[in-house]
Amino acid sequence: MTPLQPAGTGTATHHHGEILQGACTRAGALTPCLVTLPVGRAGSTARYTRTPHGTLQVLPPWKTKAQRAACLTLELLGQAPAGLLQIESPLATGMGLGSSSCDVVAAIRAVCAACDRPLSADRLARIAVQAEEAVDPIMFDGEVVLFAQRQGEVLESFGEWIPSFTVLSLDLDPARGGIETLSLPLPQYTRAELALLESLIDSLREALRRRDAAAVARVASASATLNQRYLPMSRFAELWALAERHGALGVQISHSGTLAGILFDPRDTLDNEVVARASADLPALGLRPLGLLVTGAQAPPLEQAPHPPEPRLRART
Repeated sequence: MTPLQPAGTGTATHHHGEILQGACTRAGALTPCLVTLPVGRAGSTARYTRTPHGTLQVLPPWKTKAQRAACLTLELLGQAPAGLLQIESPLATGMGLGSSSCDVVAAIRAVCAACDRPLSADRLARIAVQAEEAVDPIMFDGEVVLFAQRQGEVLESFGEWIPSFTVLSLDLDPARGGIETLSLPLPQYTRAELALLESLIDSLREALRRRDAAAVARVASASATLNQRYLPMSRFAELWALAERHGALGVQISHSGTLAGILFDPRDTLDNEVVARASADLPALGLRPLGLLVTGAQAPPLEQAPHPPEPRLRART
């Protein structure tokens, strides 16, 4: 057996809210689910140093979810829940960037590195949901998945193609100071809304198969609009009007946060004039800009690209 290492480092990239969030019926059960918008940017870095005795300390001390995740991982690996866990993250909390999930995933990866015992993403997801009750699918790097966030289970993989957007990132309610996701009640969707959500999942599956970013943006916009019935966002109407005025593909939001994004076609924003004009309108609307980011990669048109694989159901493991 490879000797255990005294320390290990783990990292996790964050997302920018969701493309879609709601519920779907799978295996006869109504299951909360989501599809996040991956951005591939650094979220959290964790460093774990083992000690044979004592307790597991975490710095900063309020990162208790990461501490719990590290303890669960150590117990799974047959190690004493002791040592020092240090977390570094530039992410604001409660906005919808997946900050706590980044901490948790980075912590688990740091423990695995220190113990030289890698775990699969599926196994990591199950530990993560034990640590924080609901988790984002950050552990599935480079894969777009329909994810049951309260079960830690991938319901369906849509593949590795991530749509390219130029995203004007906004905080729609900076005075609120973030939202504690677990404090929110689960939405009680009507039959019509559940049918709409199933239709949106179907549309998203097809859009990703065809590598159609504009269609993905339409799904994101519809999901964001539906969510206003359950967690209305301050100035959502202004966000929508701004997107339409400047020819954006659509909008997307954090369905349990204050984060929102206006989705532009990168081909329309090469000179940044479109985004600059949109940004100039923000102060009058009371919208707080957070910056610009670009998602995905420039892919060739579908007819020039290798035919993408069909979406596949993930087996339970």
